[in-house]
Amino acid sequence: AEQELDVFLGEAEGLLAVEQLGTDAARAGHHVALGWQVATGGASFNNLLRNTAHVELPIIDFAAHAASLGALSSKVSGIEKLEGALKKARKAKRTTVIVIDTDPLASTGAGGAWWDVAVPEVSERDQVRAARKRYETARKAQRLGD
Repeated sequence: AEQELDVFLGEAEGLLAVEQLGTDAARAGHHVALGWQVATGGASFNNLLRNTAHVELPIIDFAAHAASLGALSSKVSGIEKLEGALKKARKAKRTTVIVIDTDPLASTGAGGAWWDVAVPEVSERDQVRAARKRYETARKAQRLGD
């Protein structure tokens, strides 16, 4: 049975998922490591190209990269254009990559999902201790077996 599958990846996954893109294998539910690190009181550690040490920040054309691997691809700006590109992609007969620039730290409560990523119980960092308290609160609200 055919099913519709939309997979959203960040810049790190986009570059690391060459094998998946090239073979049409997609990993649904993949998340950017930066989100985990910040949410658990950690600091960013080379998660974004702009935060790593460079003489010159590389400009990667993700749409061209995907096309070079045989995917249909386009770059869009704004939600309206993204929605149009998604409709077109769903009609395509092969893998389609849609690139849109986003804020890697913006998040919403949409979906209501919580990922159990443990936070250290002991730390000298205030951010980690605060994250541990949020983690413990979230664990109490966790629904098992739903």
